[in-house]
Amino acid sequence: MSRSQFIIYASLTVLFVYMAVATVFAGNTAVSEPSMAITDKVISSTVGGVISNTGTITEMDTISVDPSYYNTMLQPGTSENFTVTVTNMEDAAITVNPTMVITPYTYSFMDESWITITPAQEVLEAGEKAQFGIKISVPEDAKVGNYAATLTFMENVPEGDILYQGFPGTVQLNVDVWIPPKVEILTTYVYDRVEAGKVYDYEIMLRNTGDSEVTIDPKLVENMYYPYPMSAEARPMAMDSAVSMPYYGGYEQAFGKDAITITGPSTIKPGETVVVKVQVKVPADAKGDFSGSIDLNIDDPGIQDYEEMVHLSFHVAVQPEKPYEIPFKVNDNGTVTIELRSYIYDVYPSNSIADPSFEVKLTDPDGKEGKAVQKAVQYAGSVTMGNVPYPVFKVSGNNSEYQEYSKSYVETYTLKASAGQWTLSVMPHNTENFEYSISAEPSQ
Repeated sequence: MSRSQFIIYASLTVLFVYMAVATVFAGNTAVSEPSMAITDKVISSTVGGVISNTGTITEMDTISVDPSYYNTMLQPGTSENFTVTVTNMEDAAITVNPTMVITPYTYSFMDESWITITPAQEVLEAGEKAQFGIKISVPEDAKVGNYAATLTFMENVPEGDILYQGFPGTVQLNVDVWIPPKVEILTTYVYDRVEAGKVYDYEIMLRNTGDSEVTIDPKLVENMYYPYPMSAEARPMAMDSAVSMPYYGGYEQAFGKDAITITGPSTIKPGETVVVKVQVKVPADAKGDFSGSIDLNIDDPGIQDYEEMVHLSFHVAVQPEKPYEIPFKVNDNGTVTIELRSYIYDVYPSNSIADPSFEVKLTDPDGKEGKAVQKAVQYAGSVTMGNVPYPVFKVSGNNSEYQEYSKSYVETYTLKASAGQWTLSVMPHNTENFEYSISAEPSQ
């Protein structure tokens, strides 16, 4: 017997033994009886490793609820109505008892007194539909914020934390409570590319559209981390325990807060537009990035805490020492067109920033320097008219209200090139990214 035959016979023997043992343990039932179909869905919910709710919920497939999600914006003291259609998809009658429950892990809870559902109960025959009227009433003393709740239309509401958003047989309800803000924040971010050892000045524009004076107290904060509060009682504790985090949660900042100076008025009169000035003195040894925010601390109940933050992001540019080289091949004598494109994202419109530029050199197949002619320069960009806390108000006026959040700069070169291996050398200035394209067109 050869070695290969022995391996085959040994493998077959092991397989037969395994099948025999499996048959003994399984018994005749495993062979003769068909497998059972599982018709019920078992759902369990765990909290801290302990099962808090385990049960068989068959209603998930027996009723249909439309809509499954509803979002609205209401002011304190106002109300709104909408309709929910429930369909019995079962073969027998069911009793629908609509109930409002608290959605687990929700930041702001909606009180039951806010919601009225009519009818309070409905018996649906097989295949029958029914409509339930939902009335949302926001109290006069409700605070500005986002409130969430779950409306369930199942006979037996599951307990525990399994009522996630979109759970079958439920409607996820979200209500944004708001009041018209007095102050428009016309500058919502300051993003820039800076150089070590230089000074930069920026302006943040605010406008008071109300009929009374508003106080402000701008303060610089680095990236802040707030432990997520699970209840209203825990919220003050979480806010007090806010800690400053490094850039992106792990990298050191390019410079400290002492490099940034903020000056401006402490009040804004009705109809007045004011400027908060920000000066950044970049240290000579700065490297990397700085990320933070300016908390405007506006005394305006219509503006939530996170909405009065002006985000700051500064990148300390580094000029490369050597050019980037790109070898390319020209198959036939003709014209070569080179396009160099630089993108600058989220840049504050500062007069101190120069346009990108490129030093271009070409080496021909004989090792000699080729001469490229700059054919065109192109500018392109995207502009926003600032950002205002919701609801959105139309903003118009001078150019300071516009912010260019991305732009591109393109240089195009052409040269007469002979067939062979060429090298393009590019030294970029005032940018840290660029794209290139090289196209060759043979002579006719």
